[in-house]
Amino acid sequence: MGTRKNGRSYAQPLNTQVKRSKVPQPVRERIWGRAAARCVLCAKWLIDEREFWHAIPTGQIAHNVAAENGAKAPRGDSPLGSKERAAEENLLLLCGDCHRRIDSPEYVDKYTVQFLTEKKNEHERWVRDVTDFARLRPAIVLRMTSQVRGTFSPASKEQVGEALRQVGLTGMHADSRTGLFDIRALNDETDGWAWDAAGKEIRTQIARIHEAIAAGDASVVAVFALAPIPMLVELGAELDDKTETLLFRRARRDTPDAWAWTDSDAPAVSFGLSDSVPGNRDSSATDVVAFVDVSVRVDPSRVPPELADVPTIRLSVAGEPSADVIATRADLESFARAWRDLLSTVESRWPNARRLHILAAVPATAAVSMGRHRMRAVHPTFVLYQREEDGTDVPVMEVRG
Repeated sequence: MGTRKNGRSYAQPLNTQVKRSKVPQPVRERIWGRAAARCVLCAKWLIDEREFWHAIPTGQIAHNVAAENGAKAPRGDSPLGSKERAAEENLLLLCGDCHRRIDSPEYVDKYTVQFLTEKKNEHERWVRDVTDFARLRPAIVLRMTSQVRGTFSPASKEQVGEALRQVGLTGMHADSRTGLFDIRALNDETDGWAWDAAGKEIRTQIARIHEAIAAGDASVVAVFALAPIPMLVELGAELDDKTETLLFRRARRDTPDAWAWTDSDAPAVSFGLSDSVPGNRDSSATDVVAFVDVSVRVDPSRVPPELADVPTIRLSVAGEPSADVIATRADLESFARAWRDLLSTVESRWPNARRLHILAAVPATAAVSMGRHRMRAVHPTFVLYQREEDGTDVPVMEVRG
């Protein structure tokens, strides 16, 4: 209560102003450590190492609920006191650009307390996961990029890192032999020499990977590949099935987890074999055609005229073909078993077969699996066909040896 000169008392206004409290140094250090020197929002590296003698930290400690509660304080309307606002739970590490953005009048309503809290917690959980080296195994990352329907869609490093984390792997180290191996088949596939160039690049990079495996640098290969089916089958054949290899599927979304497999308790999709032409039992045949229906059904009329009379065999999904049929790793393994059954059937039914002509409509992971399960000294040469713009199928690559 206050007192006037005449001795009468009056009510003194309540002071609700929250003053800025200094962030203690131990708290600042823990914020940096939990964020691993990266911006919580954009993951920018926050240490400038361009100086010759020393590195300069460029990150900024930002408040979620503002340090003060003035009219212009972003997210300042809160019952938190000054000490609570300077506490670790209310602070996050940002780059200068993100700090200015979250506090700007134009965007402050979009960067809510809840949104920033979730992003901070998500980033710090990610840091703990990817730095748990006792639990994460090192992997060699193989990324293959080519033109698919006129566009290039390589897996970003962020997407690769997220997909690896979910299966307990870490990769893309600075060392050249255990880092990121890139196969870029960027030539126009309508040029005949583009297929030879792609095959040469595949063989060169896979040889380097085998050297790293032999040297013990890593024991797992993680594959992120999008390319025409013949190139992917060739890639799988060079990888073979002797080394632990994980194939990752590109989902139809543009998010950090776009290459991570879907978790599902549903039974794996089934695949089966059938004769496309009943009575095809010519055991002396040296050529056999294999139709593989996963994404769409391959029309028998697509067989080149010179192969019209050769025996045929078909691998089909049990149900309607779709680009999303293989959605889980269990689905992929189910397909791989069916493909191995097809190869065994060809081997037993047509023992003189020298060439297996493959017309396939399959997702990228299935195409790589087809190559991986070819036994060099046992199975016939794979003749791989590509669908042309005029609707014809032409042989573009062979997997032999």
